[in-house]
Amino acid sequence: MEETNVQKDVKTRDTNMELLRIVAMFMVVTLHCIGHGDFLNDTSVSLENYILLRLLDSLSQIANALFLMTTGYYMINKKFNLKRILDLWGKTIFYSFIIWIVCVLLGRETQVLKSLFPVTIGNYWFISAYISLYFLIPIINILLNKLTKSQFKYGLIVLIIMFGIIRVVSNPSAIYSGAIMPVIIIYSIGAYIRKFVEVKHKNKYIIKYILLTIIFTLIYMILQIYQGITTNAIVYYRIYLILTGLREYNCIILIAMAICVFMKFVTIKIKSNFANQTISFIAPSMFSIYIIHENININDWLWKSLGIINYADSCLMVPYILLMVLVVFIACLLIDLLRRGVYSLLKKISLVNRLVSIINEKIDKLNMKINAIFESN
Repeated sequence: MEETNVQKDVKTRDTNMELLRIVAMFMVVTLHCIGHGDFLNDTSVSLENYILLRLLDSLSQIANALFLMTTGYYMINKKFNLKRILDLWGKTIFYSFIIWIVCVLLGRETQVLKSLFPVTIGNYWFISAYISLYFLIPIINILLNKLTKSQFKYGLIVLIIMFGIIRVVSNPSAIYSGAIMPVIIIYSIGAYIRKFVEVKHKNKYIIKYILLTIIFTLIYMILQIYQGITTNAIVYYRIYLILTGLREYNCIILIAMAICVFMKFVTIKIKSNFANQTISFIAPSMFSIYIIHENININDWLWKSLGIINYADSCLMVPYILLMVLVVFIACLLIDLLRRGVYSLLKKISLVNRLVSIINEKIDKLNMKINAIFESN
């Protein structure tokens, strides 16, 4: 792959990368549908559907990495923005509280502490990890921007070997999704692409992604079969740990898959004004879609209530899953568009607008002080 520092003229927010965020969130919803529905562990699911579900699950495993790469791609040359953190934190608390209230009114059993403190307690592991990353970005960027291309590449290779191979295969104590180091690694890969990689428009990124997905799925299923037939408890547990590690977004195969998809979207040019406007309009709601459908008080109930398991032995199971994923995706999007609309109306009230302006001024001053610390370096 030819590499050069050609990405610096990329616009602040390209529509193609916003589209990538939308696709990544659709993958997230798909993963949660399969996971919370527990379809891969249901014995009523036919072999054909199991294989298709496993492929669909594998295709979607790169979602978290795509979000983190996109963040690294754009934030490597940007200043710290406290408003972005507080906005995400605020939306998380808002939706968590509202859903908790609705569940209480409906007489559903709820988890009070996780509903009231969703970020600090870890109700949404990715939000917690993402906010932690954001606070560290000024320090991370200072280090990354001082590295030469060779130093940067060396560091990534070492870290990927440590966390993408060794951690997955032989370090069970390190397997948990919210670890900050894997988050920083994926962020750094996005930054490296922005600084040094020339994306080839004719490169067959999607074909590579599909081939890697098939390889990943085969490895996973072979290990599962071997786990099922072994009588050695130690071997069984070791395979269990490897299978768990393979599904972590820092797994080297998943990183390679994510890079292929990321590079493909960098090459995409969207010429339609309508498409650009539509994507730009709905993209800001992606994290809200995650926050709403993955709420701890409704996530398991949501997917099991849609009757997907009724198609366990039908060729319609996977199409029905994709349809339900789309329905949930759109429903959550509409909910957030409503919130955004109400907020816009409230801001037209002079008292509310003045209050928002005062809060923004306070945040801006604090943000300037934080950035001043790092500008001195």
